[in-house]
Amino acid sequence: MESIKYYDLTLSQDVMYFALKYSPKKNIVNIGTALWIEEEVNVDLLEQAIYKTIWRVDALRLRLKKIDGVIKQYVSTEEPKKVNIVDFTNLSKKQIDDKLTGWTGTSFKYKNAELYDITIIKTARIIKAKNNLTGIYVKVNHVAMDAWGLTVFIKDVMDVYAAMIDNKELPEAPAPFIPLIEADLAYKNSKRFNRDEEFWKEYFNKVPNYATIDENYLGKKYRATSLRFKSKLKVITLEREKVEKITSFCKENRLSPQSVFLLGSQLYFYKLNNTDESLVNNVLARRSTVASKKAGGMLINILELVVKCPHDLSFLDACNKIMIDQAKLFRHGDYPYQQVMDYLQKKVGIRSGNFTDLSFTYQAAKVGSENMLKARVQNYSNGSSGIPVYLTIIDVLGTGNLDFMFEYNLAMASEEIVDKLYSQMIKSIEIGIASPNKTLREIISEI
Repeated sequence: MESIKYYDLTLSQDVMYFALKYSPKKNIVNIGTALWIEEEVNVDLLEQAIYKTIWRVDALRLRLKKIDGVIKQYVSTEEPKKVNIVDFTNLSKKQIDDKLTGWTGTSFKYKNAELYDITIIKTARIIKAKNNLTGIYVKVNHVAMDAWGLTVFIKDVMDVYAAMIDNKELPEAPAPFIPLIEADLAYKNSKRFNRDEEFWKEYFNKVPNYATIDENYLGKKYRATSLRFKSKLKVITLEREKVEKITSFCKENRLSPQSVFLLGSQLYFYKLNNTDESLVNNVLARRSTVASKKAGGMLINILELVVKCPHDLSFLDACNKIMIDQAKLFRHGDYPYQQVMDYLQKKVGIRSGNFTDLSFTYQAAKVGSENMLKARVQNYSNGSSGIPVYLTIIDVLGTGNLDFMFEYNLAMASEEIVDKLYSQMIKSIEIGIASPNKTLREIISEI
């Protein structure tokens, strides 16, 4: 019998396990997503395809176990957890969404247990759909899988299903996650880790300015950690025509769309706080290699990015500055977020607290399967968040639209604040791409 090999948690996984361990709401690390297929499917074959993909994606079979007081992880070789099949043909789409939101908000048993749930959902015909919708709902623990890893899983299910329907050989399997775990663990004791640590200490030689999302906190040095975690998800879709204008501007000026959206978000903070400096939790995918792009698993890190753009900078110059500043941080992007936070909190003389109200993700991962059925992706809130606003910008299926997913803590933000942040963000970007030489001061006066 093959012996089980145990691994420490990686630095990326440590961030999520820290939240899991210390948050009273254990659902805070749940990710819930449904792929709604708008074509007729063979449910039996789809179920078989899911089982095959579970075996092909090692990260989905990770389990956590405490050994000598330390949490370790290993890949289970047991038969995959049963895929549930439910018939919701008598429910409305809203009733189904409410159920899936409830599932996403239900905590996992996270020790010595599977870190995922998968359900196939049969529904009645929904307005505008020619066929009955079939849903694949996946809930994963963020310690084991991030959003990119989830798209790897969904893409492989579609590819395997297509091969089985056509009676063809199965496609190449996703890249294994275990070698990436081993590389991350080697980094912990490397010279590069020490160099990165020195970089971050120098970067935060001065404690960053706190720019609040809420006028009630203006002038504060930091935001105290809240013990209230209840949150709500609001999704706002930016139409393809507007996305295309922004994309064209980025191509013409060799800019990353992420830097443009980041600047737009921070101009809200600049205006509210009367400042030209703010801090944002910039989520980094850490998927720069081919193997990491094709693997499941959890690889993200959170970078504390200081966005410092003097008001006399033009919109174009500010976008370029943010892109350059990001690139500098990305070179040191493996260094753990939690240790940066510990350093900052110690410097200020506090045990806990945050220096930003916004986490920002521009999610570039797409399902991108040539075998993709006509479908749409829907994300569900787990109902818990430890920060005021977590913004994810995403277009998983390559529709051309962009979904702005705002998960906001009800004790620290509101729908009104989210709406204002979004409207000022998009308005400032539209002004900037129409007149790239306008200064930030001029743009701020117009939003």
